[in-house]
Amino acid sequence: MKNIKIKIFSTALILSLSTSCNKFLDIVPDNAPVLDQAFAMRSMAQRYLATCYSSIPSGFSVTGNPALFSGDEFWLSSQSTYSTYYNWRVALGFQNSDSPLLNAWDGNNGSASLWIGITNCNTFLANIMNVPDMDEAEKTMWASEVKFLKAYYHFQLLRKYGPVPIKDVNIEVEEESGATNLPRNSTEECFDYIIKLIDESMPALQDDITAAASETGRITKIIAKAEKAEIMMYRASPLFNGNVDPESNLKNFDGKDLFNHTYSATKWQDAVAACKEAIEFAESFGKKLHTYTTPAGITASNSTQIQMSIREAFNESSNNPEILWLDTKNLASSTFQGYFGLPRYVTEATSSTIRGDFSVTMNTAEKFYSKNGVPIEEDITFPYNNRYDLISVPSTDTYKYDLVGGQQTARLNLDRENRFYASLMFDAGRLFMYQIKTDASAYNINLKYSGSSGKANPTYFNTTGYASKKHFNYQNTVASGNSFTTRAYGNPIIRLASLYLYYAEALNELNGPTAEALTYIDKVRARSGLKGVVESWTNFSSNPNKPNTKEGLREIIKRERTCEFALEGIRYYDILRWKDAVKEFNTPIMAWDINQYTANSYYRTTILYVRSFMDRDYFTPISLNERRRNTNLVQAAGW
Repeated sequence: MKNIKIKIFSTALILSLSTSCNKFLDIVPDNAPVLDQAFAMRSMAQRYLATCYSSIPSGFSVTGNPALFSGDEFWLSSQSTYSTYYNWRVALGFQNSDSPLLNAWDGNNGSASLWIGITNCNTFLANIMNVPDMDEAEKTMWASEVKFLKAYYHFQLLRKYGPVPIKDVNIEVEEESGATNLPRNSTEECFDYIIKLIDESMPALQDDITAAASETGRITKIIAKAEKAEIMMYRASPLFNGNVDPESNLKNFDGKDLFNHTYSATKWQDAVAACKEAIEFAESFGKKLHTYTTPAGITASNSTQIQMSIREAFNESSNNPEILWLDTKNLASSTFQGYFGLPRYVTEATSSTIRGDFSVTMNTAEKFYSKNGVPIEEDITFPYNNRYDLISVPSTDTYKYDLVGGQQTARLNLDRENRFYASLMFDAGRLFMYQIKTDASAYNINLKYSGSSGKANPTYFNTTGYASKKHFNYQNTVASGNSFTTRAYGNPIIRLASLYLYYAEALNELNGPTAEALTYIDKVRARSGLKGVVESWTNFSSNPNKPNTKEGLREIIKRERTCEFALEGIRYYDILRWKDAVKEFNTPIMAWDINQYTANSYYRTTILYVRSFMDRDYFTPISLNERRRNTNLVQAAGW
C-alpha cells in the first residue's frame, strides 16, 4: 500500500485539520513533495512526532474535560454565564444526538477530534522509517511511542463511545468511494487491538526518562505498562464485562453484536497480572508514593505534612516520584488555579484571574472518611444524623491547623480525615501556604456572603460553600492589589496510588478479600495518616465485618478511590466503568446557602439541581452529520 499524502507537516497541523478536515477517516489530499519534506530529516520528523502527541486530551480543559463538570464533584453557578462549558451542560442533561456535546468524533462542542490524532499517528508510522539522518534504533523508539499513542487514542474513543471502528491505517487517495464507511468493531475487538498495539510498542520504548527537562511526558515502558493495566481494568469492569443492560444492546446493521454479554473472570485475572507487572516495574525505577519534605524555614505540624503530601501528589510536578505519566502540554496556569481555588484571603480580589468560582459539591464533601478512616455514615463515633448542625470549633490543638478556633461551622466539617482538609477549602477552614511559613498562621477562610472568600462578584462566585484546595499549589503567592504569582504544574494522567488501588480491586474481584489486596489499600491509607482497613472497620464501623466479603471490600475500594483521587478527574470515569452512574449521578446537587451573612443562615442545606442520568448516558451519541456521511455507523443504544 502506498504512503498516505498530506498537506501540512508542522506542529500547527492539528489546528488546521480541526477546522478543515474534522470527519472520521477523511481521505488526505495527495501532495507527495510536502510529505517528503515532513520526513526528509530528523528535525522535521521530530516536529511531526510532537504533532502526534498533541492530541492527548487535556485534563485541564475546563470546558472540555468531561471528568471535571459532567459528574458530581464540581458545580457552577449560572447556565447563562457558563453556556460554553460543554462538560457542565452534559451534567445538566443537555446531551443530544444531533450535535453531541464534547464531540470527540467530529471535533466540536468542546472536544478536538481523536480521529485526527489517530490519522497523524498512522501517517507517522507509515513514513518514519524512511527518514535518512536517523539511526534505526531511534526510528524504532519513536515509532513505538506513536504506536502507543494510537492505542491510547483508540482507548479514549472506546470508553467514550463504546465499540468504535478500528483505524489501523489511513485510507489511500485512490481507494474507491465508500471505503471510509467503516462499521463499528465490537468492544472485544477494540480491546484486543489496543492491547496488541501497546504490547508491540513495549520492547523499543525507553524504560524511564533520563532527562526530566526535555523528556517528561514522552512515552516510556513505565507509562505503557501503567496504561495497559488501566485498560485491562476497564475491560474487566462491569461496563464492558458481562453488561446486559440497555446501553449494551447495540448491533451493527448486519446483526453483529457489539458487546460481549457474558461475564469473564479471566479478564480480572489479566488485570491482576497487568497491574502487578506495572507496579513492580515502576517501583524498580524508584517510583513510590509522594511524601512532602518540609523546606528549611517552614514549620508544619504532622497533620499538615500529611495533607501536603496529598496536595503535592497531584499538584507538584517536580521531584514527584509518584507520577507515572505527566502531561506537560497543558499546565495549570494562574487562571486555571484562580478559577478553582479561593485565594482571596488577603484582599477581596475580583479580577478575572482570582475568582474561585469552580465549586466543589457538598456531595463530594460527604464522601470523605471520618478521622477514623471509615465513611461518616458508618462511624459509630460520628454524629451523622446531626452533621448539618451548627457547632463552635473548639480552640484546641486538635483542630487549630484545619479549622478556625471559636468560629461556627457545620458538624460535617469536624473530625474528618486528612484528605478532606487537604482537598477542600470551606468556611471556617484554613489554608496553609508557603508564603506564610508556618501552619499555625495559616489563612482563615470566610465564605459567608461578602466574606474575604465569599460572594464578591455577582457573576463569578463559589456557589456551594466548598472549593478545591487540590488545584491550588501551596507555593502560589497572593498579595494586595490582585497580585497573584503561580507555580504551574502538569496534569498527572496516572500515578502510582491509582495502580495500587486498581491492583487491590482486581485481586478482590478475582479472589475476594486477600491479605495482598488489603496491603495495597493500606499503603495508600497510610500516606493519609489512616490505620489499615481491617483495624479501622473493626474499631469504628457499624459494619465491622465489611472488609471480610467481596461485596464489602468492593464498596470500600470504591470509596477509597473516591477519597484518594477526589477532584482529579478520575471519579467520573470510575463511576461509569463500575456502572454506578444511575445511582450516583441522579442524586440532587447540594450546597450551603452562600448568600447569607450569618452562620445560622449560611449553614442551611440547599438543593442546586436535580439531575437525570439514564442508561443511554453511559456512552456518547454520534452526530447526525457523521451518521449521514457514514451509513454503516449505528447510533449508540438509546439515542
